Amino acid sequence: MRAGGFLRWVAHPVSLGAAAVLLLNDHVLKRAWPGLVTGKLSDVAGLVVAPAVLGLLAGLLRAGRAGAAAAVVLTGAGFAWVKTTAVGAEVASAAWSLVNGPSVVLADPTDLVALPALGLAWWTWRRAAAAPPLPDGLAHRLRVVLAVPFAVLAVGATSAPYVSLPAVDSVRAADGGRVVVEIEERFYGSPTGLGDWTPLPQPPPEHRLQTEACVPGTAAHCYRVHGGGELDLDETPPRGGRLLGVDETTDGGRTWRTAWEVPAARWSFIERRHLIPSGVDRSSKIASVDLLVRQVPGGHEVFVANGAEGMAVRGTDGTWRAVPVVVPATGLDVRPSPLTGFGQVIGDHVRHAGLVTALALLLGMAVAVSRSRTRPKTLLPFAALLASSLPVAGWVSFFFTTADETTPAPLLYALGVAAVGVTLTLVQDSVPRRRAVVVGVAAVLAGVAFLAPLLGWTAGWPADHDLATQLGLVTAVVWSFVMCAAGWWAGSAAPNRPEWTPSR
Repeated sequence: MRAGGFLRWVAHPVSLGAAAVLLLNDHVLKRAWPGLVTGKLSDVAGLVVAPAVLGLLAGLLRAGRAGAAAAVVLTGAGFAWVKTTAVGAEVASAAWSLVNGPSVVLADPTDLVALPALGLAWWTWRRAAAAPPLPDGLAHRLRVVLAVPFAVLAVGATSAPYVSLPAVDSVRAADGGRVVVEIEERFYGSPTGLGDWTPLPQPPPEHRLQTEACVPGTAAHCYRVHGGGELDLDETPPRGGRLLGVDETTDGGRTWRTAWEVPAARWSFIERRHLIPSGVDRSSKIASVDLLVRQVPGGHEVFVANGAEGMAVRGTDGTWRAVPVVVPATGLDVRPSPLTGFGQVIGDHVRHAGLVTALALLLGMAVAVSRSRTRPKTLLPFAALLASSLPVAGWVSFFFTTADETTPAPLLYALGVAAVGVTLTLVQDSVPRRRAVVVGVAAVLAGVAFLAPLLGWTAGWPADHDLATQLGLVTAVVWSFVMCAAGWWAGSAAPNRPEWTPSR
């Protein structure tokens, strides 16, 4: 009964209304009318719905009224801590970044004006707790089943994404032999160009980007960047993904060779690692756009501005290396990305794996039901799972703005689909439970089989994203035959019951 009260709290019209306002405000109104009103509206709506979502944990512990009070108090205390302390804001930023990609939560004591909204949350709990149990009708059950993920989604999808992407936009020489870079219209200098970056109090003279430059005193020895100049943004990826690299000539431009580059096949992985704000051209931020060639004792050095990938530097010994631009005093950190990262940046494919699992379950159970000659209505829950998984996948993609690049939120979605699907196989009565478990496990493995080549891609094999995607689709199709075999085997040992025959 206590757990039912918490479910009614989440499904209460006030809680659902607050969740709807939170989603609408964060993802529509804030973008259309940024300002004080839309900023505070999210705080108010969040304080109304968050205690109800947190109360679900108390419901699992059958905590009753004390659990509801604890949910309200903890929500208020956590909100106050985040809004009044730098540590709280940092913790909140890290937590939201884990789920929704890089996010910034700012400490702002003025947001405490929204705290009275907790009173509305408590009033909603009292109304829900005093209400009679929900009727057993399908409509009332669906209200609860849909309300819980909707409220959780509303709370989890609210965040403040970065509004800019730090990128090394230019590099030049300055007086005293310093190397100067421009990042977000601010300038930083270094005596070596390899570290010890410090902000410059005054901007240097105007500078035109150099996509090609020669070694001083040696006109035949020149360098040029891959990503400079006009890009055909309709080409995917632009220039075949060869945007991060430098060519070199020693014969005045008659022949060129690649001196340094990020492999074109890994460009899409690096692209996904950088969560580009909306309205910003991704290609212009992840490309070699400017270079500096200077003569120094022992030879010459080359410095290349690589946008969000930091810099590439050639030493006098001819060795190239990727170099970050880090200024601890200001928190600036523009760092080259690794070329691999197991399980990273495949959020869209993880969502697809959840859909593959739901489809595989429907296929396996359809074969099992056909084999056992039981009533086809057994398949309705599996069809409903697949049908509902499609819009939920869309919600995850829309409300979690970085769901294509980050993995945690889509992973929760895929695990949820798998858990519901396996549960449905256990509670049906068309085939024996032990054999139904095999069908459920086989369906989960279908999703894993689809995802396996993409996981390999994140580790560097195969190197090409398109090839990994194609392998995943082929693997899923091959696994469909395994699902049919599992369903046929499960249906061959159906419980004894009168056979169903179609009406004539």
